[in-house]
Amino acid sequence: MSEFTISAWRAWAPGLSDAVDWQRWRDGELNFADQAIPDISFLPAMQRRRLSALAKAAMATAHALLDGRDMPVLCCSVHGEAQRTYTLLQDVAAGEPLSPTAFGLSVHNAIVGQLSISLGIHSPALALAGGDFPLHSGFIEAAAMLAEGAPEMLLQFYEEPLPELYLHNTESPQRICATTLHLRASNNPGEGPREGEYRAELRYNPEANAAVSAFEWAEYQLPLITALVDGSGSLPLGQGWELLIGRNSDA
Repeated sequence: MSEFTISAWRAWAPGLSDAVDWQRWRDGELNFADQAIPDISFLPAMQRRRLSALAKAAMATAHALLDGRDMPVLCCSVHGEAQRTYTLLQDVAAGEPLSPTAFGLSVHNAIVGQLSISLGIHSPALALAGGDFPLHSGFIEAAAMLAEGAPEMLLQFYEEPLPELYLHNTESPQRICATTLHLRASNNPGEGPREGEYRAELRYNPEANAAVSAFEWAEYQLPLITALVDGSGSLPLGQGWELLIGRNSDA
């Protein structure tokens, strides 16, 4: 069992960019937009032009929580920059030369690398391939980083719709979605979340509800966002693990 605090969170999807929007989505008052662009006006124009739509969503949610601070960042995604990778594969199939810049921006750790450069992060910045159970991969690794001494960190998940060619092997996300959590270690006995923060307990429970593979249901971030909006929830992560979330409402 591992306990830590989720002190803040931010999620972005087309039409939904803050906690108020997500609460309205949860209440059935607001739906996803067909198209939207994350606000990354805090970056210089030259840096903005290098970012894909997925990277912009990741950047916007991380920037809102970092607030100029330096801390470890862990990014977890099943497919990463799938659209950019597919474009490169098309060039290979056509016998076209590959752009070194395009290749560098397509690899799985490209987004976390851009985060560290653009947002001035000097702490460890890591990327995980989420596999079948990205929430499991992300939270287990994050809990280990906190247990090893990181007092705080960002944990981020992000996905984008896949090229049609991939769809015979996997389910595609319906839209870009990025979720970033600010996690704080709970090292001191009796120390709990402050008002409005969330107590999170990661535990192994073989009897927990089975998680669905992200290759079969790609919107795995939505149950996490729902639990954060509701202030509580039990999330099956996969491999017999679950995450219990509860918000502290005490003044």
